[in-house]
Amino acid sequence: MDNSAHLSTQAWATPRPAGIALAIGGVILLVAAVMTASDPAGLVLMGVAGILLMAFATYALTVRPRLATTLDDDGQPAIAIRTIGGTHVYPRDRIDRIRLLDFRRIGRRTGQIELDVLQADAPAAVEIDGPRDDTRLIVFSRWDLGTDLGDVAEALRRAGFVVEDQRR
Repeated sequence: MDNSAHLSTQAWATPRPAGIALAIGGVILLVAAVMTASDPAGLVLMGVAGILLMAFATYALTVRPRLATTLDDDGQPAIAIRTIGGTHVYPRDRIDRIRLLDFRRIGRRTGQIELDVLQADAPAAVEIDGPRDDTRLIVFSRWDLGTDLGDVAEALRRAGFVVEDQRR
């Protein structure tokens, strides 16, 4: 009995409460901008900040899920990545590398998952030393995926992908 269909259920996105908080913050800034209409500089600054927060909230709430494991047309494991332009599905042979990294930023460690995916016209199997020139880099942070990146990396491994753990 083939149980590989269970791999298609994992998906990660920015938490909805975070997107809602961004939207509320945007509304508050827009209301504050209207209330300070007598101060042109304050009106512009708070208005622009409110519009940007609303745009970011809209993005966080509509581009969901950002990353998901799925199955391609042949039943093989694949990764689906959702962007503003739509959902892009990359089968295992179109993924050059997946890395789990962490960096020191402003006194604390932040992590990210990097996916190097082959562009549509790139050959799948090429023997070269070092990174390829025909890949597209896609980077996800904890904000994008809404959970611990180590857990996401482990789920990707269970789905059949090779994930390099380069955390320090």
